[in-house]
Amino acid sequence: MSFLSIQKEYRLFNDYYDRTSNMLPTVQDVENIKARVLHTIQNGLEFDLTTEHSKHFLKRHVNSNAMMVILFIDINGSTQMTMTLPPRQFASIIQVFSQEARLVIIGYGGYVLKYVGDSVIGIFPAEFDKRKACENALNCAISFLSVIKECINPILRENSLPEIKVKTGLDCGPSLVILYGKQIDVAPIDLVGSSISIASKITSAAQPNQILVGQSIYEIFATDEFFRNKFINLKLSHDRWNFVDKLHGRIYELYSYK
Repeated sequence: MSFLSIQKEYRLFNDYYDRTSNMLPTVQDVENIKARVLHTIQNGLEFDLTTEHSKHFLKRHVNSNAMMVILFIDINGSTQMTMTLPPRQFASIIQVFSQEARLVIIGYGGYVLKYVGDSVIGIFPAEFDKRKACENALNCAISFLSVIKECINPILRENSLPEIKVKTGLDCGPSLVILYGKQIDVAPIDLVGSSISIASKITSAAQPNQILVGQSIYEIFATDEFFRNKFINLKLSHDRWNFVDKLHGRIYELYSYK
């Protein structure tokens, strides 16, 4: 990616960058984002949604465990969309969703690990400040729900496209960075381990427009009354959630953000 491309992309996600104290977009933010969403629907993506930033970060941790927060964002009901929408319209929705999710993730200091169909997976490095990484990932998830409500869905409605809802799951822990090849500059890099697996399962258990976090993230905030009061401990039926924390021999707790 050229320097000019990076500058242009930075201007696009700069709207989000100072959102730790106010997750809701400003009026100007809303108009800028809506204009970008409309442009994407009408003309396609303005830039490639690469994962090069993520690969650059992961290269430093090949064949080792890296502490990070995993964020899954998944479009709810996308299978139905594929059966009812023309391919071009469905592609536009996926492009808008992926573009805006990517910008918010980067804006909160994260990286896009990969795009998996109708899902975006983000990672937030937690090697040096686990709490800050968890705050960034959580604020990212909250902000993106606001962007969907205030910016994406209004434009989708105006263009006779269905609104979207998303399911969001987060977990924190070590993930093993795997290099699939010999040449680090060209071989694929991915994550394996319990954290990314659990985050995926958490997302599947979430309701539309619900943010679910795993026990590992809640425990980081447990001593902070301000944050602790923002979560509700969920007791789901066994068929919806039955993952056992092997370290403690009991069900791994889930918490919903209010």
